[in-house]
Amino acid sequence: MQRNPLSILLLFSSLVWLPIPLLVPVSGAMPLQPAGRAAEQAGPADTSWVRTNPGGGGWFMAVGAGPDGLILVASDLSGFYRSQDRGQSWEVIGAAQGLRTTHASAVGFHPTDPEILFLGTDEGLYRSQDRGHRVHRVLDEGYITSIALSPRDPRIGYVAYHSTWDVADGQVYRTADGGRSWSQVSQDLPDGLRILKVVLDPMDPDILYVLSGEDRSVAGSPAVYRSTDGGVHWTRIGADLGPAVDLAVSPDDPRRIYLTVAEDTPDAPGILYRSSDRGHLWTQVARRGGRIWLKPRSPGLIRLIDPVHQFPWDDRQGVWESRDDGHIWQRVGTVEQWDVGWTTAYWAYSTDLQALGDDLSDPDALHWADSQFLFTTDDGGQQFRNIYTQEVAPGRWRSRGVDNVVMFDLAISEADPRHIYLGYFDLGCWHSPDGGLSWMNCNDPDHTGAWEGAGGNATTLVADPSRDGVVWMAQAPSWDAPGTLLRSHDHGKTWTAASGLPPAPLLGLSLDRTSPVERRTLFVTAQGHVYRSLDDGATWQRVFDCGGCRFTGVDAWDGRLVYAGGEAGLWRSEQGGEPGSWREVGRPEMRGNVAGEIWEWGWEGVFAITPDPHTSGTVYVAVHGQGKGLYRSQDRGQTWTKLWRDDFLRDVAVSPADPRILVATSSSAFMAGGYEPGSNGVLLSTDGGLTWSRENDGMAWPFANPVAFHPALPHQVWVGVPGTGFQYRTFHFPTALFLPLVSR
Repeated sequence: MQRNPLSILLLFSSLVWLPIPLLVPVSGAMPLQPAGRAAEQAGPADTSWVRTNPGGGGWFMAVGAGPDGLILVASDLSGFYRSQDRGQSWEVIGAAQGLRTTHASAVGFHPTDPEILFLGTDEGLYRSQDRGHRVHRVLDEGYITSIALSPRDPRIGYVAYHSTWDVADGQVYRTADGGRSWSQVSQDLPDGLRILKVVLDPMDPDILYVLSGEDRSVAGSPAVYRSTDGGVHWTRIGADLGPAVDLAVSPDDPRRIYLTVAEDTPDAPGILYRSSDRGHLWTQVARRGGRIWLKPRSPGLIRLIDPVHQFPWDDRQGVWESRDDGHIWQRVGTVEQWDVGWTTAYWAYSTDLQALGDDLSDPDALHWADSQFLFTTDDGGQQFRNIYTQEVAPGRWRSRGVDNVVMFDLAISEADPRHIYLGYFDLGCWHSPDGGLSWMNCNDPDHTGAWEGAGGNATTLVADPSRDGVVWMAQAPSWDAPGTLLRSHDHGKTWTAASGLPPAPLLGLSLDRTSPVERRTLFVTAQGHVYRSLDDGATWQRVFDCGGCRFTGVDAWDGRLVYAGGEAGLWRSEQGGEPGSWREVGRPEMRGNVAGEIWEWGWEGVFAITPDPHTSGTVYVAVHGQGKGLYRSQDRGQTWTKLWRDDFLRDVAVSPADPRILVATSSSAFMAGGYEPGSNGVLLSTDGGLTWSRENDGMAWPFANPVAFHPALPHQVWVGVPGTGFQYRTFHFPTALFLPLVSR
């Protein structure tokens, strides 16, 4: 037995950093059946996962607020977000609350009862009668894009229904029992409608309108239809006015309706029309367009917002207001003066029309959701403020809890564990100098394309274990765009680009811990092949024509022992990665097929390679795909033991303090949402993989992808969860730090 030098540091730092009892026996979750033997194991204490991100993400599909100000936001990756304090903080409504799909598409409210919420998804409609603590499905299928209950009779309501998310075949469903049951009523709506909005007459629940047009996914016919018999029969209105953009009914006089239309010229402002007879005859009010915002008990007040053209140089930007029913207009709010949070993107407020949501509790409030951010106003649009992040120190941000993200990688510095690096899709690189309390943008503007440093894609990260501030990252403007390998010596403030790599997405960065500290050996994959650098990541050469390798790993004790894998299975070099030294050592079942595009991470096969930090020659491999799972070899890949069977395994980490403590991650979601019952989330073993328990307390979804143990707080585990972002949890492992550690 030989003690790992790192373990001495870990023992000391753990005693300093962790003010918790280390020898308290605790009971854990019920053990799961592993691939081999099953046995009882001690589990962690009753702690929950804590989310930590900069805030934002994308895509946010819809937003609105109920009669007491509760805000709901629909996201495409993580279900719904709920705020009960006007956007200061957020909670997730997901699988833990009864939701069975991650793609949320619409929000709806009871006009007077704040307990009753409606959640539209790509798999039907959900209803809650306790503010979202529990939800249940009331319409079992369909893509729901709009939800409205009658203010006069809330037992009656309507939803816009489509067969799938990518089809323009809109129909209308109706409820007569407050949303408990629904049935299709529309009989003669034409083909080709993508219903963006259902608008109800405030006095007569049998009169309603639908607005069709183009949304994020589908270009439907831009038109408005009216029904006067509870949604059964429909008549098109305003057909000769132009392509419909938005429709609103006066809350004071239901005969009066407003319509905005687009003009043929792209730079034209659009036209606002008014009808005093529910759409039979129309009068042009103003040459202005966009989203219509009316105020109850203020019949002459009209506000217009063009959410597609919110750029500082565009004359249509800001909020325009008329107090005399459209005769005189003034701009009351301008985008240059609005809060944007951490982003510097000039397009921060540009979005689709349906992503602006009314607030039933305040007619001067409006909520704004776009592809990445959330904003709100409560003064009629004079000022908007961000409700997705907060600045806790100059240039340092912390999420308010609304995170809708895809993450790629995670790196915690061993040289100074206060420094943590995150790699996201779209948000790119973020660095925390304080252990995850706050986050700083570490994107390189020169390698993020149109993001100009306000975002990007950071697909793989490694922090040097010995040099504080040294970190490597692969950066690209988008995931399927050419990537660049970058190195920083100052925690990501400045970057230097490498040479010798092809213009392709880069994955699977790993470092040889035994290489010279000032001249590290690193490995990465590009186009399915393996590349190596012998000069600290400055230059690279291809060393293995794999054709299907996406990840690499280097033995912690023997730098000659290098692994690579992907859909081509698992391969090993015993000569430090030298060309010609590679041979396949994985089981045949570690291979897989590519389904779709590689940039969608759509392959089965090796998804992570984790050499044991304690024992040379021991390696763990996470293999993604039906019937695959977690494997371990203790003889350099000659023979294998299957520790856990899992269809969605993504990663595995070994505690730096005790080799018996393993955490594996399982997620049916990755680049896009998608909930499958076999997704296990976080799996914990404290007996070297003999038994496992699910540890998803506090998670809205049983998803997890990248995983790492904190090097100075070995009770603390970090994971990246598709949708809700990065999270950490401190476990109470009994006696873990007082055992003999590590052999070679």
